[in-house]
Amino acid sequence: MADTALNRRWAKAHPDLGTGPVAIAPYISPDFFALERERVFRRAWLNLGRVEELAAPGDYVVKEIAICNASILLIRGQDGIVRGFHNVCSHRGNKLAWDSRGICRGYLTCNFHSWGYDSFGGLKWVPDENNFFDLNKSELGLTPVTTEIWNGFIFVHLDPEPREPLIAYLGGVADRLTGAPFDRLALAHAYAVDEKANWKVGLDAQNEVYHLPFQHRYAFPDNFLVDGQGYCRVTNLGLFGYHSVYSCSYNPGHKLTPSEALVIQMDNGDSDCRMPRIGDFDFYTIFPNFCVLLFKGTAGDVCQTFNFWPLAVDRTIWEIRMYQAPARNAGQLIAHEYWKRQIRNVIEEDATAHETVHAGVASGAKKHIILQDDEIQIRHFHKVLEDYVQNGGASRP
Repeated sequence: MADTALNRRWAKAHPDLGTGPVAIAPYISPDFFALERERVFRRAWLNLGRVEELAAPGDYVVKEIAICNASILLIRGQDGIVRGFHNVCSHRGNKLAWDSRGICRGYLTCNFHSWGYDSFGGLKWVPDENNFFDLNKSELGLTPVTTEIWNGFIFVHLDPEPREPLIAYLGGVADRLTGAPFDRLALAHAYAVDEKANWKVGLDAQNEVYHLPFQHRYAFPDNFLVDGQGYCRVTNLGLFGYHSVYSCSYNPGHKLTPSEALVIQMDNGDSDCRMPRIGDFDFYTIFPNFCVLLFKGTAGDVCQTFNFWPLAVDRTIWEIRMYQAPARNAGQLIAHEYWKRQIRNVIEEDATAHETVHAGVASGAKKHIILQDDEIQIRHFHKVLEDYVQNGGASRP
């Protein structure tokens, strides 16, 4: 058999993860979904975006975490610090900021009774204040949400007293990526796909390369390296407590289409952005629902992020963002638009698969899914998830 040296190597390296099937019930059980709400999403660090979204003092964005019935207001204070708050007025519980983004030029005011809050979350204005009883504005500011920033990525924790700080939670991911030049990249495009699928179905589908030669045979027919049998392989694997990373390689013999050759010629001028990549394509899964993809582009490295936000046991918002060095000329701008179209084609193929896979598991025809050796990172994710559901993440894998 070809590639016997690679055969089942990951299971041999991580025997604690086992080799058996994975139950389908967690994908379709409303009871399990309720446990995920309370024991995973309310007890884990969640990425809500990047600091570039809050460029200047007073800038704010509103992020909805539907699975936790939480609306989060992220705002850069006049002191330059990014803070998070529950987007809830202290008076009668109305939503304070209704726009997805904006600028607090003085106060943010509730449209119900016009209570006003500053960029630090402090309550500063109450109409007809003297008609209240023992009102102390200093004690009635917005409810803070624990907020930390790593490499420009904004994370929040809905538990007022997280069990561990963000850097400890990230563990080996932080060891590998802290200091990476994410700040040299700009948001090139973003998508939000409303899928009729469980959030884990989508995440699992992205968290492996087994499908590349088959599902993406038209979008990327020979872009990734395959072995003598035509299978794409994980070349490197890292398991960091709650999180994981895998890598795969590009095909050095990839045959450029005429349009690709032209685009690469137009994408002239190399970028100085170099990420600490392990391979040509690195895929980090940061538990529970955030993924960071680093890969070699035609002019410098590129970063793509995924957030899988559960809306219901059978519905998910898949957020996709692409970051790359800003275009320096018209040729690079055209190249960016070309690769944007290519990525969109892949996203459409993936999103369709997410929904058809969910329909299959929800049919009841099967009770388990079967994983091969190069899908061990999925097995690791489900073991972490099971631990969180059972113990709230109290025991690090």
